[in-house]
Amino acid sequence: MKTITFYSYKGGVGRSLTLANIAMRLADLGKKVCLIDFDLEAPGLHLKFKDYLNSRSINKGLVEYISEFQRTGFLPNDFKNYLVDINYDGRLDGLIKFFPAGNVNNDNYWKDLSSINWKDLFYNDKSHGVELLLNLKEVINRDENPDFLLIDSRTGITDISGIAMTLLADTVVTLAANNNENINGISKIIKSLKNEKNNLRGVLPEVHFVLTRIPYYTNPEDKHKEAIIIRKTLNIINKEEELISKVFVIHSDRELEEEEKFKINTLSGKSKRNDIVPIEEDYLTLFEELTKNSLNGDEVSKFNNLRESELLIEQALSEKDKAIKINLLKKAIALNNKSDEAYCELASIYDDLEDYKAALSNINKALKIDKTNLHSKYVKSFILDSMGDREEEVLLLLDEIIERESNHWQAIFLKGNIFYRKENFKKALKYKLQLVDIDPNYHVGYNEVANVYRVLGEYDKAFEYIYKNLEMNPKSRYGTGTLAEIYSEIGNDREFYKNLQLSFVFGMKQKVFQRIISTEKVYRKYFKDKKFLELLNNYRIKVDFPE
Repeated sequence: MKTITFYSYKGGVGRSLTLANIAMRLADLGKKVCLIDFDLEAPGLHLKFKDYLNSRSINKGLVEYISEFQRTGFLPNDFKNYLVDINYDGRLDGLIKFFPAGNVNNDNYWKDLSSINWKDLFYNDKSHGVELLLNLKEVINRDENPDFLLIDSRTGITDISGIAMTLLADTVVTLAANNNENINGISKIIKSLKNEKNNLRGVLPEVHFVLTRIPYYTNPEDKHKEAIIIRKTLNIINKEEELISKVFVIHSDRELEEEEKFKINTLSGKSKRNDIVPIEEDYLTLFEELTKNSLNGDEVSKFNNLRESELLIEQALSEKDKAIKINLLKKAIALNNKSDEAYCELASIYDDLEDYKAALSNINKALKIDKTNLHSKYVKSFILDSMGDREEEVLLLLDEIIERESNHWQAIFLKGNIFYRKENFKKALKYKLQLVDIDPNYHVGYNEVANVYRVLGEYDKAFEYIYKNLEMNPKSRYGTGTLAEIYSEIGNDREFYKNLQLSFVFGMKQKVFQRIISTEKVYRKYFKDKKFLELLNNYRIKVDFPE
């Protein structure tokens, strides 16, 4: 069991998120991982995994474990009851167990924390705190047998942070933001960790230093600025003696500033686009260093295949040529046949190409890998809908999606379309109005509502909603098309032709228009109209008129 402690002198440098990303990648590689939140005064590791665990399942943790020992003098005999499963579905067969700081939502947590007498626990002649924590590590190793134990340490210079680094860790990852307080503080910690006087286990931990929140310079002429920052940092830390030889960097990322999320699995850091912040690659570089002597050849090969597979998927997502997209995704699947993302994307492309057999085959493979993935379920419902005559099956799938995610925009959109085709316009309107409620700033929803009001003959409402659409997106090919249809319904052919022409100018596609005239009765009176035929000819729109 390799034990890695993540430490920062100050908070707010991305320590816990870095640990969480490393844990996720280890699980991706099929490794069993155990996490301990040692940041007892400000526990937050559970929040990094909020989508993968039920915080209400956390009844007790490290604080209660220590408090019970200090109160009774006996080790807790129900260790497994302190652990919580992180239900992360990795690409392989990894597992993450979590030993939280405790039930922070319960007032008793803070009472127990304040009652712990750290002096008695560690500094009295008969104190047993060191034995307690060494025994905890041994119990984890014996009962859970993880490949890696990752510890999220408390900030600052404290007893508990020192124990997490010097007593428990094989490797310590120190993280700091680019300011003197952070770097000078970390420098003192690294010096202490490398001092033989503090060697409590007979072997000094391996120490790595990570500089975080560094701006990513996209212009080549600015790249030297990062090198200057790194050189300056090395000079500060190694001022008296050489403590470190390398500085790892984790760049600042605007997306993470808006919402913390896992980044290590997407690998957009190796994208050919220069404007993408390579934070994924930053995490992966650190990951490779931390695991270079811990993964065997097969595991390294799997890891490299996963990385290459993810890169190919990313390239496919940014590629416009469908043949190239298919080729890239097939290569990605050859490297990682458990990539539900690749199968799902491949299914969407085949659906667009109207190869429904291939589309259905690939989406079923995606769902076999992860049967709970809502996006894959939606893509399957969309494919089945494209195939026709599967409406009841599609509606069941959509109901399942909406039951789990009540505001699933795409599922609601498709459900409204199905009721529209069934000419159940009242039900269609219900779902289309829901689109606007979910996202009042998305213009498409207003177009959908306007169209249903049109067929219901409520033209004032139809105009109200279509003009909201066009206020948001004046060059909407669909909005101008719907406006043309409303004008046709009230007998204003001049405005009908004017707005239909705008729809073609703004990029209405032949395939889409074919579907529109095949389903919308409002166009039937124009099928033999010379002006209508000339307009189609002028914009090279060739369609088959329904009988």
